[in-house]
Amino acid sequence: MTLRASDHEGMLRAAFRDAHGARLNGFALLVTLGDEALAASLAADALDTGARHADTLRHPERAAAWLRGRVLRNVPRRTSRRAGPSEDERRTTLAALGVDGATFDVLERFNVRQRAALVAGEVEGLAPLDLELVLGSSAGSVRRRLSDTRRLFLGRRAAAAERTVAPHPGTLEQRIRTIVDQALTRSAR
Repeated sequence: MTLRASDHEGMLRAAFRDAHGARLNGFALLVTLGDEALAASLAADALDTGARHADTLRHPERAAAWLRGRVLRNVPRRTSRRAGPSEDERRTTLAALGVDGATFDVLERFNVRQRAALVAGEVEGLAPLDLELVLGSSAGSVRRRLSDTRRLFLGRRAAAAERTVAPHPGTLEQRIRTIVDQALTRSAR
């Protein structure tokens, strides 16, 4: 049995979706701050482009980073022009991912690139080399951006907790805290 080119492309797209779809959509949801329609569109476009270029990727093992970079590059620069979901809808969407209200408030104050650095680096644990690809920046710039964003996140989250009775931290915040604690423990040695 010989596969036609369209069958091969369809199988490749399906494999890309299976391998990367759910996590890429989660990344897009966090970067777009819970805009489900925009996140789904960005993830689908990246997956389609990735599937079309899969055989030409120089480093297929870095496809996850390449896809996230594609999502980040395609996020609209100005979201005020389009009618998006309300803040309550966004909060509800991200609550399903473990983002509590205080964490949402902190993420909302970040720009898209800061959220991408935090999510890809701290939550997903992508390697520094992969973060360079996601952010389209040099190694030094990536380290600086990630460090600054991590520090801002923790500082703003702590300030938010002082102003209110802190709810139980969401899974996103807990993951970030765990990673930061591990990093601080390693650097103190």
